[in-house]
Amino acid sequence: MNSIPHGSGFNTTRWHLVTSSQNEDSQVRRDSLSELCKTYWYPLFAYLRRKGNSAEKASDIVQGFFVELIDKDFLAAVSPERGRFRWFLMSAVTRFASKEFAKETAQKRGGGLNVFSLDVDSAEERYQREPVDGWTAEKLFDRRWALEVLSQALTRLRAEHELKGKIELYDSLQTTLAGQPLTGEDCERIGLRLEMSPVAVKVAAHRLKEKYRAALVDIVAQTLDDPASVDSELDTLLQALAG
Repeated sequence: MNSIPHGSGFNTTRWHLVTSSQNEDSQVRRDSLSELCKTYWYPLFAYLRRKGNSAEKASDIVQGFFVELIDKDFLAAVSPERGRFRWFLMSAVTRFASKEFAKETAQKRGGGLNVFSLDVDSAEERYQREPVDGWTAEKLFDRRWALEVLSQALTRLRAEHELKGKIELYDSLQTTLAGQPLTGEDCERIGLRLEMSPVAVKVAAHRLKEKYRAALVDIVAQTLDDPASVDSELDTLLQALAG
């Protein structure tokens, strides 16, 4: 991957806010951690399912883990490998599960603690579609994490184009983000439909790819404590997608 775009303010990413000892606003840190957990809870669910837990037990472990992490002294759980939220989350939930706190989760959830809900039925449906042969829990976790990052980037780009009234252009060019080549014939066809020149279509496709990469970099940076790690983290996640 190329270097981080100039001017990116990655010193204030969510995970940095969680781990920074200089940030004394505990509510800011708590909210940042909560947002990250809401976004990436499914990879944990899939990880625990692949470890042999039932859907109900995996859900209980994830929910109980988040109660422990968010509503209690979550910073006490942050370990030296915190540079990547992905690493921290998997190692921390493994330690939590080994303590067998899942049996207490139902009582904790009824105790008035504010934790977001998990759509277990939907998660289990997704899990049943996961690859089986040769996929360890750790490998599946990284794959789901990578897919979540890509999904967030695509959702962001689509929303931006909708806001600008360019959703037809986005829909026409989205497949190029997955590596599908844009031929001259494609440019002619899209241009004719959208009243654009073939050259303008080609330029739009190039700009869309640039925006896509910028979105990926920004989203990945949210899960890192060190902005210098963005490129290596992106490479790791793309490798996870390749299997």
